[in-house]
Amino acid sequence: MDISSLKRWLSLISCVLSLLLLTGCWSHRELNAMGIVSGVGVDLTENGQIQLTAQVITPTGAKAKGQEGGKESVRVLTSVGDTFFDALRGFMNKSGDRLFYPHTQVIVFGEDMARAGLGPVLDFMQRDPEIRMLTWLLVAEGKAEDVIRGKSREDSISAMHMSRLVDDYKSASQSIPVNLLDFINMIYVDGYEPTLGKVKYYEEKGEPTFNVEGGAVFKGDKLIGWLDGKEARSYLWAMDQVKGGIITYIPDENSLEDRISFEIIRTKAKVKPILEEDGTLRVVVEVEAQCNLGELMNHGEIKSTDEFQKLEQILTQCIINETKVIVDKSQKEFKSDILAFGLAVKRNYPLYWNEHKTEWDTIFPELDVEILAHAQINSRGSIR
Repeated sequence: MDISSLKRWLSLISCVLSLLLLTGCWSHRELNAMGIVSGVGVDLTENGQIQLTAQVITPTGAKAKGQEGGKESVRVLTSVGDTFFDALRGFMNKSGDRLFYPHTQVIVFGEDMARAGLGPVLDFMQRDPEIRMLTWLLVAEGKAEDVIRGKSREDSISAMHMSRLVDDYKSASQSIPVNLLDFINMIYVDGYEPTLGKVKYYEEKGEPTFNVEGGAVFKGDKLIGWLDGKEARSYLWAMDQVKGGIITYIPDENSLEDRISFEIIRTKAKVKPILEEDGTLRVVVEVEAQCNLGELMNHGEIKSTDEFQKLEQILTQCIINETKVIVDKSQKEFKSDILAFGLAVKRNYPLYWNEHKTEWDTIFPELDVEILAHAQINSRGSIR
């Protein structure tokens, strides 16, 4: 056999052997045989079972804006089981499609489920590879099923609308963005109690409305209370998560003329525990902010350095007041360390933490907390 023939045989053998290493498509799934899940609701029934509600995208249901006819863009399925996995598998009794979860945008927990404790239902979410750890989590005031079934004016797939609302939290910084991975870390880390975003679905002047604003406060894995939008931003200040929004100064509730608006541009915050020589522990929350002057409702002009510095003093005090809201509420009302003061103590004073961690629930509400702020106005604007 000459050399050229040998080369041809070797090439052929190499090609045949390489085919043995290629993956096949034996486990492929046709798109029209899958039900792509966009949102999941988790409720607790009156008899202690898990009820799941799945919003499933209908591939042939999408239609252009303004176009009429065609199928609905989503269908909604419910299933009840003794465990999360049992209820999830129960969907197969109602859907001819194999449900597919990697594209799930949001998981919504009903209020009763959250108050009973989310720990048991998190186990399956951690084990199952189809549920992404970066999926947004929300708590509904009421039933999660009502939220998942809700129609949206903004998107034919309402779960995607909710996901965008969470993504866009930075425009107002009045909601708390938490994904599955974040929540699991909060639950299992010492010195840090969890929070989640809050969602409400209701009719506003006859129109369906989703409102992702405020937050849900936990003690361990159990829901214990709610935050409104302003309290949520107070929480974000302390947690170094404020990305934008408007700060308003209202010296007189009965007058519009002296009100001022500041636009948040950049912020930075940190929590500093300080252990005194006598063993006393205190905490300092330091906040820095750069803002623009957005509005003077008295149509005034800033003509001097003194006036400008007075505005910065007003802004600084507004930030201190906003941040103080969540410190007081977490210590006095909830008695839950959602601000991760304990985690900061653990990192800075591990010996103190190891000695006192079992008493932290008693120590936290009595902590002396000081809030310091430094605010800078970058642009004062001008009236054209």
